Amino acid sequence: MKNLNRFFWWCAGANIDILEDCPTDHSKYFGVGGTIVFTALMASFAGGYAFFTAFKDPWTSIFFGIFWGLLIFNLDRYIVSTIGKGDGTQKITKEEWKIATPRLLMACLLGFVIATPLELKIFETEIQTVVERLKIEKAEDLKSRDISFNTDLNELKIRRTTLESDVNELTNNKKELTDNAGEFYKTKISELKSQLNLKQSELKSSQNNVNGLYSRYKSAKNDSLSSSIVNSRLSAYNSAKNSRDAIENERDTLQSKIQNLSDNQGTAILAEGDKIDKQIALKTQEIELLIEQIDTKTTTKDKRNTNYNNKVENYDGFAAHLEAMSILTSEKSSIFWAKWLITFLFIFIEVAPVLFKLMAESGPYDDIMDRIKHESSVREQQRISDINDEINTSIIISSEKNKIRLEAELKGNKSLLDKIASAQAKIAEIAVEKWEEEELEKINQGVSHIINSDQNNSKRRGYEEE
Repeated sequence: MKNLNRFFWWCAGANIDILEDCPTDHSKYFGVGGTIVFTALMASFAGGYAFFTAFKDPWTSIFFGIFWGLLIFNLDRYIVSTIGKGDGTQKITKEEWKIATPRLLMACLLGFVIATPLELKIFETEIQTVVERLKIEKAEDLKSRDISFNTDLNELKIRRTTLESDVNELTNNKKELTDNAGEFYKTKISELKSQLNLKQSELKSSQNNVNGLYSRYKSAKNDSLSSSIVNSRLSAYNSAKNSRDAIENERDTLQSKIQNLSDNQGTAILAEGDKIDKQIALKTQEIELLIEQIDTKTTTKDKRNTNYNNKVENYDGFAAHLEAMSILTSEKSSIFWAKWLITFLFIFIEVAPVLFKLMAESGPYDDIMDRIKHESSVREQQRISDINDEINTSIIISSEKNKIRLEAELKGNKSLLDKIASAQAKIAEIAVEKWEEEELEKINQGVSHIINSDQNNSKRRGYEEE
């Protein structure tokens, strides 16, 4: 029990050595640690089931389940250990709510995450039924997407049915032709005579039209109308005459058929039978080609359907179970409320340690921890102050050294500047003396030149006067 107590205290984020000296706080932290441990175990089971649904591998599911449980355990332990003790009273103040809100939101999120896989496991039988229904629906959906392929196949089948119906009709016609030859003649001659009467009427109407157009043409020619009018009426007359001749040829053809049918009834029967046989042969050949195409497309369709069925058969993962759970909750209110009750239960389990710590009264353990924190804070502040003093002292010493060095340099520079100034003064004095000498010499040379020049000019003027 002692080791179990210490383990749960550690799970609650407590300092075990200090907590052992505070018997009144043992049960509080034991309960908080136990809640964290059992929540982590439930999260491990839920995560293991979720990963098993996704990977279908027990060893992989066990590994990830343990990993998931440890992750949730670490998050819960962190949330509880960082919440503090609040204001030390059983009442939760607004300030405490503000401080705890981020941790409570995180705990709610963890409650959702843990509860969802367990809900899937609890309603597994009902969910599996919906999953099987979804497989069928998705298979049908995949099959129905081959719209053009299915349309072509249906059109081929309709064409085959039509041709088979035509073949049956032609076969019956041939049988009637053989069994009722006399009736065939009567019917055939009657049909030809009906067509002949229609052609006679058309021919008469066409002849009247030709006569009218010819009269108009002759009238235009006799009245000496313009050549364009005469040519237009002549063209209309010729066109009508050609149409009349064509109708007349069709009438003659019908009369010939009636005469031949009346004179050669046996030959007509044989010709009609051969005609029907040729039609049956062509349609039968087309039916055979259609049957080959239909068989090929049907085989392809069966392969596709088998492939679709194999694909949807694997639609049994975690996402499929979530979709099935969503459908169940929308169809059955009892499952909807049961699901949310389970979710709220785990949310409560997650937020309970945080709320308990906020509502718990301050105890000896909390007082000791406050003292230790205060002492540590004061010591660290003292260390910071000492470090600041050392740094300030070093800065002052360095500043003084730099000041002394600067003053020495300034003194040395002043002496050097004095020497330079003295040397510059001497050089300037010598330069001035040298300049004075040169200027005097120039002046002396200039005066002698002027005097000599004046003497020469006087002599020249004397010679001129003489």
